[in-house]
Amino acid sequence: MAEPRGHGQGPEGQRGRRRVDGAVHDPRGAPGWRVLARTWTGVVLISFSAVYVRLADVEAARSALLRGAYALPAFLLLLAWRRAAGRSARLHPVAVAAGVCLGIDLVTWHASIGIIGAGLGTVLPNLQVVIVGIIGVAWLGERPARSFWGALPLVILGVWLLAAAGESVVADGSPVLGVGFGLVTAVAYSFFLVLVRFARMRGASAPEAMASATLGATLVMGVAAAWEGVLGPAPTLESNLWLLALALGSQFGGWLLLSSSIDRLPAAMTSVALLLQPVLALLWGALLLAEPLGPVQLGGAAVVLAGVAVAHRATAAVRGPATERGASAPVAAD
Repeated sequence: MAEPRGHGQGPEGQRGRRRVDGAVHDPRGAPGWRVLARTWTGVVLISFSAVYVRLADVEAARSALLRGAYALPAFLLLLAWRRAAGRSARLHPVAVAAGVCLGIDLVTWHASIGIIGAGLGTVLPNLQVVIVGIIGVAWLGERPARSFWGALPLVILGVWLLAAAGESVVADGSPVLGVGFGLVTAVAYSFFLVLVRFARMRGASAPEAMASATLGATLVMGVAAAWEGVLGPAPTLESNLWLLALALGSQFGGWLLLSSSIDRLPAAMTSVALLLQPVLALLWGALLLAEPLGPVQLGGAAVVLAGVAVAHRATAAVRGPATERGASAPVAAD
């Protein structure tokens, strides 16, 4: 990354600008087009995650395991390429520990999707913004704006609406149980993000952090699949292909694109990226899977996302002990 220059000619010489992965980025203005392209491509790729889970139509523990198992070789190949290029390419213990939380997150998230659907199942994990903020206050000494606390009643109201008025996408499913799995997902994902932040602060690159986390998650999900007696590939080729798309499109491609670009965006644009992904998931669920989406459900999802947006803006400028450096971490939920 080139240092800023003075009044030179060409894009690199403009005052206050710097090079970011081949694109010009002005801290006071718009980010470079390559950063934007990576961010929005990552958001769109990840927005299909829950759709792939539903189309695969296998047990939650099995789909979560295969998501990690099919993505892991791609991450290892990426690390091998980085090593051959003389770049850092190692597994980080803190990020592997983060993967333990990610494994719990993915198993419970896939279970939630199986009950309340791809759209609403993707809204709830975004509560991580609120939970990470609370962790920052309680453990890291961070001080968000007062509006953060005003967002909590909105979030609670939205979750209550989804649990009380939600519909299951399966005949014998319980919306309350589906929302419960979604809340566990949000908590596990929050601790994953905090640990990934610490790994990045200790020098892990985005590929190293995500490869390490995927390894840790795959081990945990393998234990869960073995416990439920579903250790192994999906029973049909079609299911395996959908899970391969999930692994390479979301777990590998989408997360790498986001984790390498999201912290280079202005706070307002990060909020848009954060909220676009669950909105797209709701759209895909309704259009591609004919998931029920009545006015009360839409209202509950909108209230949750409004609370998430307020909480994110309140914490975007926080600089506590764990946020002194710009640690990249995926903020779009799964």
